[in-house]
Amino acid sequence: MARMIPIRTTCAYCGVGCGIRANVTGERTVEIAGDPDHPANHGKLCSKGTHLGETVGLEGRLLHPMIGEKRASWDKALDLVARKFKESIARYGPNSVAFYVSGQLLTEDYYVANKLMKGFIGTANIDTNSRLCMSSAVAGHMRAFGEDVVPATYDDLDAADLFVLVGSNTAWCHPVVYQRIARRCEAGAKLVVIDPRRTETAEEADLHLAIRPGSDVALMNGLLAHCREAGVVDEDYLAAHVAVPKDFWNQLGEGNDLWSVARICDVSAADLRA
Repeated sequence: MARMIPIRTTCAYCGVGCGIRANVTGERTVEIAGDPDHPANHGKLCSKGTHLGETVGLEGRLLHPMIGEKRASWDKALDLVARKFKESIARYGPNSVAFYVSGQLLTEDYYVANKLMKGFIGTANIDTNSRLCMSSAVAGHMRAFGEDVVPATYDDLDAADLFVLVGSNTAWCHPVVYQRIARRCEAGAKLVVIDPRRTETAEEADLHLAIRPGSDVALMNGLLAHCREAGVVDEDYLAAHVAVPKDFWNQLGEGNDLWSVARICDVSAADLRA
């Protein structure tokens, strides 16, 4: 019997992008294992990724095109969609149609879908549930760093001395990344979690700042003011890489002492100083 060669692919559940190896073991059965050579997960998988193979044979999956709850051929289904699109565009214009696509597609799939809508049909009406997850992060990255990518790599986790997680239950949401954080903490790194909720990640932290909901900005301003007062802000780096607004530091110093911030955030000043 010929030896089965595993198919190397990517888990599509979350943004970690774990590498997996899939072995087809039967007509509708697939064994899933982490790819030890993949830089994102080094063979590790969370429970969702581990059970990917079960989705192949689940009952109730949509296996064929359906029109009015009845099975239809691909040709008939595609012709119907094309005809309805054509009729709507002819009567109301290209902005009368839209795509709402999955958050579990690969980059190449999104590229083709966007080309169809924006390049061929001529409308920007394409959305995905990924936007609900990532739009705030993209806006934050653009304003803070000038580009919409994460300014770090997974390898940085293995060299970090301090992790600060803000509003993230990483142990549940990104278990593979959390395993790398936990491994680094075992080597001496510290973990600080800023979150009103007491999550599993918070319980494992060296320091949990359960701040008052909505006081995040006050906390960050206070910590920044304290760091500058303590002389641990790299002024030369800021001058070379950061566009600091005029009078920013003077305004930041007003009402942002640790005692005031602790009162606003409903945490102890000793914890903030730590």
